[in-house]
Amino acid sequence: MRVFIAAWLAYATALLVSSRDLFTRIVYEEGDSATVSIQVLAAKHFELLVGNYSRVGFHHPGPGFVYVHAFGEWLFYDVLHLVPTPWNGQAVAVLLLNATMLALVLSIVHTWYPSWSLVAGLGGASLLFVSTQRELISGHWFAYLYFAPFLVLLVAVSSVVAGRTEHLWIVALSGGLLIHGHAEFLFFVPLLGGAALYFVWRRKLAVAKKDWWLFGAIAALFASTIVLDAIVNFPGELVKYVRYGGGNAIHMPWTAASYTVQFWGPNRVLGFISLVALFALVAVLARGERFLQSAWGFCAATVALMSVYAMVGIDHINEAYIGYFSFAVPLLMVLLLLIGVTRRVDQLRYAGVGVLVLGIVVSGMTHVLSNRRNEIVGVPGTLDAMARTAGSRPIVLERLPHEAWAEVATLVLSGARDDVRVCADDAERMEILVTAAFVCSPAELASGARFVVTRSDAGTPRGRVIGEISQSGGGRRSWVSALD
Repeated sequence: MRVFIAAWLAYATALLVSSRDLFTRIVYEEGDSATVSIQVLAAKHFELLVGNYSRVGFHHPGPGFVYVHAFGEWLFYDVLHLVPTPWNGQAVAVLLLNATMLALVLSIVHTWYPSWSLVAGLGGASLLFVSTQRELISGHWFAYLYFAPFLVLLVAVSSVVAGRTEHLWIVALSGGLLIHGHAEFLFFVPLLGGAALYFVWRRKLAVAKKDWWLFGAIAALFASTIVLDAIVNFPGELVKYVRYGGGNAIHMPWTAASYTVQFWGPNRVLGFISLVALFALVAVLARGERFLQSAWGFCAATVALMSVYAMVGIDHINEAYIGYFSFAVPLLMVLLLLIGVTRRVDQLRYAGVGVLVLGIVVSGMTHVLSNRRNEIVGVPGTLDAMARTAGSRPIVLERLPHEAWAEVATLVLSGARDDVRVCADDAERMEILVTAAFVCSPAELASGARFVVTRSDAGTPRGRVIGEISQSGGGRRSWVSALD
């Protein structure tokens, strides 16, 4: 527990100090962040049963990550008033979640190798690694959120199979979070977690009754929202995953392999070389080390599973973000290498402090621990102008082109927070983005005040321009026009 607390405090401090402007900077969400914040409105009343939306037309399996966002908004914005806008509270919660996940990794390793110097070195190495990939532990985008829990899952299943079955609850926690986060983990988590349970049974490993109960309780908690959604909104989202999975074209094995190795280096050639080198070196160093051998095996299995998934489960093989979570595998291999080397070379036993200092310096210089997003300006003024124009009528929003849904989501969310009824006019395409609660009813379509959001690249706006939303620094501009 002492290792976990110390590691959590260290990671949390580093992340919060690097992102300290979250406590002063006013942020208005747009796009994906706005859609998640709309779900947060429901989560704060414990009414949300599904996860964030997918571009292919369904919601991901569960709301676990959204409830983390909701907790952050409630605690840091609503209750403590530590941040100036709701999104900032969500961002703080995400940073603390990632600190928790990384601290769990170090605490598990410490149960196998009780050395504070080693823990410090592994912490420094993790900072050096994330310094090569911006936002892996500081970004708010969901594609980044899966990295840390997947690293925890790999370390936990490795520990369980190596003999420490008291870590089963961590398998359930990390696996549940991942399944809630993205449908792809319905493939990875049952196979990796199931393998751990199989080896527990096959090797007749002793498991305390309380550990089984804790594992089952956590797994049941994550499963409960999926089951409830299937009952309340029968048949739920699961059928959509099956339909989607069966409709993808199969990519060639070499294409899938190329997709997999891109997460191992700055380019695919160096990625392949580093993958082979790390597996070879760790294989040598892992001899006689149960945890290292177990982790090596799960890393190898993950590489194989990633290639299979890329071949049959990814529709657009050029979309790298789908596999961002697999950055956890090369990081774990680097950590295993460091453990193996320090176990073999006694003179390096206390080198961990130096690695930690180097990691702090490098990550601080590269600003990889900073949580950043584009500033969106003009939202309050535009909402006020729409409200004055609409009077007592609901505000009905159109968009031009379709991509302007990002701005529509911003205005819908801002209206909900200010008790101004703003709804999207196109149920077929907008319900998945703003939820059914913020799609206009037939009565609202008939009686509401109509406005259109027009992006600057879509031509001259229709109607009378009453407001403008834009990204700071000369980014994208959009106009809001009244059509009545």
